[in-house]
Amino acid sequence: MVCRVVPMSRATPARNTGSALDLSGVGLPAAVESPPPCPPTPCPPAELRSGVRRSTERSAFRLRPTERAGQVLSGRYCIEGFLARGGTADVFLAQDYVEDTLVVVKQIRPEVASHPELRERFVKEGHATRAIQHPGVVRVLSVEDPRSERTSAHPVADLGSEPGAESASGDPSPADEPPFIILEALRGESLGDYLRREGTVSIEQGLVLVRQAASALAAVHAAGVVHRDVKPDNLFLVGAPEGPVSLKVLDFGMARFEDERDSADSTSVLGTAQYMAPEQILVEPVDARADIYGLGVVMFRMFAGHLPFEGKSPKELLLHQLFSPLPPPSWLVEDLDPRLEAIILRATRKHRENRFSSMDEVVAALDAILGLGPPVPSPPDPPIHPDTYRPQTPRGHQVVRHLATEFGPYAQLPSPIQSS
Repeated sequence: MVCRVVPMSRATPARNTGSALDLSGVGLPAAVESPPPCPPTPCPPAELRSGVRRSTERSAFRLRPTERAGQVLSGRYCIEGFLARGGTADVFLAQDYVEDTLVVVKQIRPEVASHPELRERFVKEGHATRAIQHPGVVRVLSVEDPRSERTSAHPVADLGSEPGAESASGDPSPADEPPFIILEALRGESLGDYLRREGTVSIEQGLVLVRQAASALAAVHAAGVVHRDVKPDNLFLVGAPEGPVSLKVLDFGMARFEDERDSADSTSVLGTAQYMAPEQILVEPVDARADIYGLGVVMFRMFAGHLPFEGKSPKELLLHQLFSPLPPPSWLVEDLDPRLEAIILRATRKHRENRFSSMDEVVAALDAILGLGPPVPSPPDPPIHPDTYRPQTPRGHQVVRHLATEFGPYAQLPSPIQSS
């Protein structure tokens, strides 16, 4: 069979249902204007693909139509359908010709890849995630970047094309194709989908899943990476809906890497408002304790059935994240183990010095409840009292003053703008 690889075309964008975070009064940057779209390149003729075995396992995935169906990337990955759209990348299901299996393709969108720093960051995300070897972290199989020699070590299928040959459209194989990451294809659903359908997770099952998430995030932190977007939609339940067998951490698109420097001029709020730690809201330096906060909110959502804070607007929600302590989960969950409540409340303290110092400590506390480890001493009183976040930068002070003014009496804490 002869199959010529077609240059990657610009797919019809899926509708992005996510809401934008409007903090115009705090000085966030305006959106980058996208270049005009290029005309789509036709897919390879169907007869060139008719001999490829289509896996019946596709039915386990909720695919949406895409103009890119049938397109072959790197001579081996044939796009089957559209899965999701993220902030900077589109996600597709594909058939790997070489391994004869399904994989997931996460590809940065062309208008984003046109910015060198964003393109470089996407590739770094792939290599950093691939270096994390833990059963609770999604496996990166390959990182493909046409501009770089540092690409996949996988062999390319010999489909009849010759080196330097032109594509079926007459264009040379482009060196400017957007990079993409090849991930393992997981069968199951996100914790977010599960919660939207079922409302809550049983304490017994939830403890096991949270322990798996904490263990995976501990490995992420050991690799010098902070996830920065721990939420149910980025925690994947592998297995049947009625009884998932394991959990995996996904999507490192907002991660902070070990060699990444914090910019004092940055105004980009990275994360999901409902799960963001105060230091993320203020665009201040973050460490593993930001992920601990996010996991604490995830636990509250799993067991209580809803989020601890709700607001009429994104800004109101952020105000609660900065100034309002979490309500005790036991108010909402009958017969909640006080040890589990203590874990949730400690993980979500406003001042990061008052939280667990590492994700390993969270794992140890959960192990004590599950009977997998020795009892953990009662948590000490918070070393910083009162438990209010104290900005670390001049800009953080400025933002807190601005938000405290808008929040009114709820922000009248003893020292919301002191430096630590």
